[in-house]
Amino acid sequence: MALPSPVKTSHFEPYPELDPKLPQHSTKSKHVLITGGGSGFGSAITDSFAQSGAANISILGRKESVLLAKKKTTEAQYPGTKVHVLVADLADKLSVDKVVAETVKSAGNIDILVANAAYLSDVKPFMENDLDDWYKGFDINVKGNFNLIRAFVPHAALGATVVEVSTVVQFNTVPGYSGYHASKLAQHKLFNYLHDEYPALHVVSMHPGAMKTDMTAKLPAEPPFPYTNTALSANFIVWLASPEAKFLDGKLVWSLWDITELKALAKEIEGSSRFTIGMIGWP
Repeated sequence: MALPSPVKTSHFEPYPELDPKLPQHSTKSKHVLITGGGSGFGSAITDSFAQSGAANISILGRKESVLLAKKKTTEAQYPGTKVHVLVADLADKLSVDKVVAETVKSAGNIDILVANAAYLSDVKPFMENDLDDWYKGFDINVKGNFNLIRAFVPHAALGATVVEVSTVVQFNTVPGYSGYHASKLAQHKLFNYLHDEYPALHVVSMHPGAMKTDMTAKLPAEPPFPYTNTALSANFIVWLASPEAKFLDGKLVWSLWDITELKALAKEIEGSSRFTIGMIGWP
C-alpha cells in the first residue's frame, strides 16, 4: 500500500541526515521533558535526545520502576545526560503540576516538551466498547495533555519547542477505532490552540508511523505497510526541535518523510495551510 507523501523518498529505518549526533541537531545544555519516556516509543525518544547531548531529560510516567530502570541505563550509556524521574498520572492535574514544578527547580525551565504518552482503547465497534476503557482515551489523550500543557507553559524556556506525537488515523473513519480516533483528533486541536494562543512557542505535530510497541500490540491485524523503526521517528523528533525545522511551526508531518526533500519545500510550506487539518473545498 503506497502512502501519500509530499516528497519522493520515504524512510522506515534511520538514515545519516537524521542522526541526532550531528552538530546541527545538538540539544546540548537543553532540558527535555518526555511523557511516557520510560518505555516503548518514549524510551527511543529518550535515547535520541541523549545522543543529541541533552543535559537534562525528564521522563514522566505512572510506573516508577520502569522510569528508574530507564534512568539507570540512559545515564550509564550517556554520562553527560542527567535523567529526572517524574511519577505522575497525566489525568491527575495536581500530580502533574507537582512533578513539573519539582523538575524545573532542579533542571531549569523546559526547552523541549514531547507529548508522547497516549492510550488506545479496545478496538471494537463502539456499541461493544466498555465505556470506562473507551473514555480512558479522553482522560489521557485529551485531559492528560490539557494538564500537561497548563503545567508546562509557566515553565517554558524562551522559544521552547513542543512536539505532539500525533497520528494520521484521525483523518479517516476506521471501524473499531472510535475512541482512539476521536480522542487523538481532540488532542491535536489542543496543540493547535497552544500554537495559536502562545506564538512564542514552536509547536509541531508528528505522525510516527506504525511501530511495534506495547500499545500497537492491541491492534487486531498487521498494518498494510511496513513498520517504522522507533529510532527513526525518535530521531525525527530531535530534528523537529532543531532550528532547521522552524518552517514546520504549526504543521503536522510524518516521520518517514525525507528531511532533505522536506527542507527544499520550506518556502512553499511556511505560512501556508499545507500540513494542517481543515475541510477540503472550504472556504
